[in-house]
Amino acid sequence: MDYTDTRKSTPVAVHPELRRILLANPTTESLSTIIKYQLFDQPCQPLADEILRLLPYWEHQACAGNGILAPLIQYMVQHSPLLKNNKIIEANLLRIRILASTPGIFSFPPFEIQEHLVQSLLMSDILADLPEFEVVSFSAAEIDPLTFDLTCFNPSLHTRHYIQNLFYLERREAILSVLAHIAKNYPLIRTCRKAYALMLSLDSPNNWGKHPFCLRLLANRFLDNKLVN
Repeated sequence: MDYTDTRKSTPVAVHPELRRILLANPTTESLSTIIKYQLFDQPCQPLADEILRLLPYWEHQACAGNGILAPLIQYMVQHSPLLKNNKIIEANLLRIRILASTPGIFSFPPFEIQEHLVQSLLMSDILADLPEFEVVSFSAAEIDPLTFDLTCFNPSLHTRHYIQNLFYLERREAILSVLAHIAKNYPLIRTCRKAYALMLSLDSPNNWGKHPFCLRLLANRFLDNKLVN
């Protein structure tokens, strides 16, 4: 849904306390008010700082099924130039938007994964073997240059850079969407927890080209293509 308003009007000044109330626990009504007042059309640095503080609360709400966060974040990104230039906020908002737009709720406390991320990530790369990830495909033209490196499973620095470029935004979103679905709906809680841990560990686009899960996923698609051909 595109929340762009083609009408020309002047943004309304909003008191910081009202802004915090509107953003702290998003609802359909508060989103309507935010759009009415054009809250994100004003280049306000304190607003970016406030969003940074709100990210942990939004993360919890997204895990608990607050779907209104998805259109709120979409509207924010469309209208605030400050957010587009902040990589930390961008990465967190992407994950929160995907979690919020995925039906279901977490069957475990998300803060447990956040506080013990390294432990939660142990053996998490095996999730790349799940059939749910068959929807994420790579063309033969993309994979063929990697034949030697994937067979040895020891990509060179040049190859890792090539792999990094394979995980462009749309593909990253597709993978995160599958992980969000697994985290909220998979019948095994251990797998749900690992899926969420993977989402957290993929918060930087620069990590995808060397992440064990991504390399395993790519190797699986390489083997799939070999079997078909």
